Amino acid sequence: MATRITGGTLTVTITESLTMAHNTSADNRTHSQTITKTFASVDNLEKRLLNLPNTNQVEIAALGGTAAAGLGVYKRSSVVYIRITNLDDTNGVAVILEDSGADTAAILVDADSTLMLTDTQIEAFTDGSAFSGWSDIDQIFLKAANANTQVEVVIATTE
Repeated sequence: MATRITGGTLTVTITESLTMAHNTSADNRTHSQTITKTFASVDNLEKRLLNLPNTNQVEIAALGGTAAAGLGVYKRSSVVYIRITNLDDTNGVAVILEDSGADTAAILVDADSTLMLTDTQIEAFTDGSAFSGWSDIDQIFLKAANANTQVEVVIATTE
């Protein structure tokens, strides 16, 4: 069977725009910035919409050192982009990044907000220690903060 789809370049663009009004309109202040990041040779893109229950945490990705073995399992070195968007208009979602050896970090993604990752490394301390080096993220979990929540997950890899 011949392959019909070849890898491509993923382009992610973030635009910030702010206008701060002043009593004299000529003195209004504006800030605008666009940042574009490209990821070459992306040949696997997984996009999932989840109805996340307000119960236990749900595993959305397992990252390992070898080829992907199934749905939601990725070769760590080939992951180039992860986007987690909270589609709820009221409730937050905890994104839990876990290194099975020791490190776990949780980040709250507010309603109508997005968390983007472009690497699969983590380091976390609870005792105020100085940074000592990166560890691999082995698993990513989501947990609704207050109520059932809808979430969109996009993961792009080069394999």
